[in-house]
Amino acid sequence: MRKLIDRNSRSKNRGISLIELMVGITVGMVVVAGASLMMTGQLADHRRLMLETQVQQDLRAAADLMLRDLRRSGSWAVPMRGVWSPSPNDPAPLANAYATSTLTQTQTGPVLEYSYSRHQDRLSPVNPPAVSPEDNTVNSSTERFGFKLEGGILKFRLGDVYQPLTDPNTLRITAFNVVMNEQTLPLLDYCSKPCEVGNANCPPQQKLRRFDILLTGQAAHDANVVRTLRLSSRMRNDQIVGSCE
Repeated sequence: MRKLIDRNSRSKNRGISLIELMVGITVGMVVVAGASLMMTGQLADHRRLMLETQVQQDLRAAADLMLRDLRRSGSWAVPMRGVWSPSPNDPAPLANAYATSTLTQTQTGPVLEYSYSRHQDRLSPVNPPAVSPEDNTVNSSTERFGFKLEGGILKFRLGDVYQPLTDPNTLRITAFNVVMNEQTLPLLDYCSKPCEVGNANCPPQQKLRRFDILLTGQAAHDANVVRTLRLSSRMRNDQIVGSCE
């Protein structure tokens, strides 16, 4: 009886075996590896989400600034002069010098250029006298603007030089395109007398213009993070073509 008790006591105090210890370590390592993979995946997803948000916000900010300035394209301080002249000594109407917008393709990318007046006689050019009267001449250093894609950077023309609008350290612009759509409306009611048959410039016509913009950006730190933004906006300043007789 005493020998049986001693044998049972030694069996209870023996502890775990080497095989049991190795199995426990293996199970623990599997659990730790699974937790590490899950944490790594969550960190990668979080990083990708942050990059996607940053790219989207940078694209949206650049597009908003672009649209805000493009809506001013063709603005003229005295648009009524495009249809009729208030002076009997100069009956011929004027052509809007700021109406032209150009989109050209270069080796470095597309270049969009436009202009708008920065004079102050928009409501009354005579009374009170304007501090800066309209001269209907485009000043290249103050009234000409534009956007272009160069080296993955969207640039804005301010004066006679182009300045970066996007930060290449966080965002690389891979595509930039602008399409201008026009709709023409006749302005026959504005003429005091009927137009002659065969006169292509009479009556004057009003061109409703809309810009369609495509902007694609890529995260500077992850080439797989790409976002495309499409915007459309009607220009506030319609172009007047032709004149009354």
